Amino acid sequence: MGGLEYTNISGYDEITREVSSYFTVIEYYVRPDGSIEYKIFPTEDVKEKFLGLWSSLKKKRYIPILRKDETYLTLYVTHFVERRSYSKKIAAILFTATILSLLTDGWLRATSPIEQQIFGWNPITVTLLYAISFIGILGLHELGHLILSRKHKMASTLPYFIPGIPGTGVPTFGAIIFATEPMANRDQQFDVGLAGPIFGFIAACVVSVFGVLSSVTMSLDQFYASFGQEQVLFLNVPLIMNLMMMAFGKVPLSQPTVVILSPLAYAAWFGFLITFLNTLPAWQLDGGHMARSVLPEKWHRIATILSALIMALLGFILMALLVLFFSYGQREIKPLDDVSAISKSRKLIYALVIAIIVLCAPIPI
Repeated sequence: MGGLEYTNISGYDEITREVSSYFTVIEYYVRPDGSIEYKIFPTEDVKEKFLGLWSSLKKKRYIPILRKDETYLTLYVTHFVERRSYSKKIAAILFTATILSLLTDGWLRATSPIEQQIFGWNPITVTLLYAISFIGILGLHELGHLILSRKHKMASTLPYFIPGIPGTGVPTFGAIIFATEPMANRDQQFDVGLAGPIFGFIAACVVSVFGVLSSVTMSLDQFYASFGQEQVLFLNVPLIMNLMMMAFGKVPLSQPTVVILSPLAYAAWFGFLITFLNTLPAWQLDGGHMARSVLPEKWHRIATILSALIMALLGFILMALLVLFFSYGQREIKPLDDVSAISKSRKLIYALVIAIIVLCAPIPI
């Protein structure tokens, strides 16, 4: 976890009194790096006590780290300096570049001969709606992370949006925010990881409704007669979009059908795809943070490999290779309290996460 600097601590007695007000200290000593190591008795309410200590020490610019050994719990206290490396200038430049990339890609779609012939919409209106849909899905995803970070009193940067390449089908590479301090416990790690995909999924569902309703359906023979076979580009549409198309009567089962996705539908498709990839239980993706909160380290590594395999099987080979490359040999991201288990309610909520992965998966149907 970035954003940590360790320096010598003065006032050991004051810190020890603070720690002793929450835990029963067996012994303690000053480590060579200047931090203090405490041996403490395990307690049933260790999660609540650690949160109280974390909140108290944080105000004094210290940070506690809780680990488990064979008999006792080990608590480390060290000085914490929060690094604020966020650049508003760079963020503004990237956001502007992303908007321009989306507008350009939207314009290329809105003015293409096929879409003009099929939809006949005002290109300016379509371009603006297309860009707004993309920014709405990505922005709400990052907003979810920010809201839960603030709820848990954790510091993080504002999002950096990443522009894509117009005309290639990838008008943006999403957005990213950086936590400037580590998660206090598994509950926080799960909540912050969950919020982004949930918010993004809801936004993509809203855009998808309008996108599916504005899409055009025609028979395969009719499409070939009008545009030729070389114009067909098949997309693996997520299960949830297939269900919406069936619900809105866009895919009759009586004959081979071609659904021409409107620009809004493509924005929703892209949003579902980002949600799917980001929610897989791999490495440092949002899904990886959630999975690591629920699963032991060994099973999390297995989940990362399986996630990369799923990506490769669905055609996202580069993404799969990047996940394997960056996860290999990297230290896992642990919360400060790596002793307390995640709450039972969050384990149940993880079933919802699995459902979202299935609904967003671009599986050929």
